[in-house]
Amino acid sequence: MVLTYTLHRGVLVVTLHGDVMISDRATVSQQLAEVVRSYLPRAVVIELRTSVVSAAALSAVLRAHRQCGQAGMTLSAVATVASARRLLKAGTDGSGLRVFARRADAVTAAVMPAASPVAPPAAVTPPAAAAPAPA
Repeated sequence: MVLTYTLHRGVLVVTLHGDVMISDRATVSQQLAEVVRSYLPRAVVIELRTSVVSAAALSAVLRAHRQCGQAGMTLSAVATVASARRLLKAGTDGSGLRVFARRADAVTAAVMPAASPVAPPAAVTPPAAAAPAPA
């Protein structure tokens, strides 16, 4: 299993070439953590270059997602094959991992500031008229 990485627009893009076997999961998780610690990017994108996402690959991605979240970084995943994207989305179980079909889309989403809802201006209530003093 080969892992390569590059820094693109401040985003660390890590590519996993091939599936992660259960015997490689710990090594892959360790390599991901070391690369992230070395670069301290604003965000991380993991690109899976495989048509099948094994349980070990999913585990490594989710562990990296948790570690990045603890460090204040976002992590997204890229899978070009639709079935792999579906499995990643299903396997995240609401963890907030964003899954994309294209690397460029994931990098763009990572560098764009998150849209924050704008609260409507507070209604201004005129002060109540003073009640006449009792006579």
